[in-house]
Amino acid sequence: MDAAASRESWLESLPEHVRDSLRARLAGGTARTPGGRIEPVQRTGRPPLSYAQQRLWFLDEFDPGSAEYNSCLSLRLTGGLDVAALAAALSALVARHESLRTTFDAVDGEGYQVIGEPFAVPVPVVPVPGPADDERDVILANLLRAEAARPFDLRTGPLLRTVLVRLAAEEHVLAITMHHIITDGWSMGVLGRELAALYDRAATTGTYDPGLLLAGSALPPLPVQYADFAAWQRTTLTGPALERRLAHWTSKLDGIVPLELPTDRPRPAVRTSAGAQHLFTLPADTTRRLTEVARAHNATLFMAVTALSQLALSRWTGQTDIAVGTTVSGRDRAETEGLIGFFVNTLVLRTEVEEPLPFGRFLDGVRETVLEAFAHADVPFERVVDAVVT
Repeated sequence: MDAAASRESWLESLPEHVRDSLRARLAGGTARTPGGRIEPVQRTGRPPLSYAQQRLWFLDEFDPGSAEYNSCLSLRLTGGLDVAALAAALSALVARHESLRTTFDAVDGEGYQVIGEPFAVPVPVVPVPGPADDERDVILANLLRAEAARPFDLRTGPLLRTVLVRLAAEEHVLAITMHHIITDGWSMGVLGRELAALYDRAATTGTYDPGLLLAGSALPPLPVQYADFAAWQRTTLTGPALERRLAHWTSKLDGIVPLELPTDRPRPAVRTSAGAQHLFTLPADTTRRLTEVARAHNATLFMAVTALSQLALSRWTGQTDIAVGTTVSGRDRAETEGLIGFFVNTLVLRTEVEEPLPFGRFLDGVRETVLEAFAHADVPFERVVDAVVT
């Protein structure tokens, strides 16, 4: 079977709405999604928060001064560095993306966005001299960790800051820290690409004025800004339209209970952000074989890993009703692909584990769960939680 025929065979195995969306994407078009096109709105009054921003705003009001939702990007820069060009490129980014110059306030407990004027981004330089050894690496790591732990004030801002660590004349580390309420993982990629393009132009042409630099760049104009998306979301996902979408999740998550993992110590009475992550690598042969099993069931590697994770959680907890969370970009619309902002959404994947089932049959069920969840990914997780909990 050739590649095109194989692709069509896989597409035919998907639900109709998912098939239509993927075919549109593969053809270079835009997936048909409800709500109409996102259009620019007037910058008058109090621009609303998106649903995701509303959650982070509430958490910050509840626990001000927390750095739990700081997002950090560290870039190692080698070769000659024009610090003035770097500062101009960062300032041009702030002028290009409203989200990078947005702060937040509230009236009668209701948060809203405050979109500020473009500003010059300071780039403080911190020298860390000495030979490239373990001691210097420890100093650098501690410096970056301390920078990431400094909280933001959502009301006063700015919610973006930088520090440039000079390790040697031609070796630097640029740390960019932002609050998650104005960015996400996808946004970091956008920021990195556009920063490189703007820096290259500034350093090449000697253009250090952010406005002139942005005007002369090859970056395409942005069709909308994040505030336009938030207004569109508030207008579209409301009333009967939202209730119809929520009905799927309230039915799917009815009666859900938390997992009781056998931890090595009791949970504290008051939740903290203390924690860690454990990184490990699957052997290449194991990954290859798992990929082959997934393909044999018209599934993806992600679906197979999800199935394995749910099996492991079931064995560790002794529970069979297993719900795990995953994130999606929240950028199903072409207008949002080039924006910096907080679009990411969380989906719940709930599966009933039946250990006697062959893994292939279990994977078939997980595959359907994943596809079904992705088909309803436009419902903000915050609204799902409200509907399920209440």
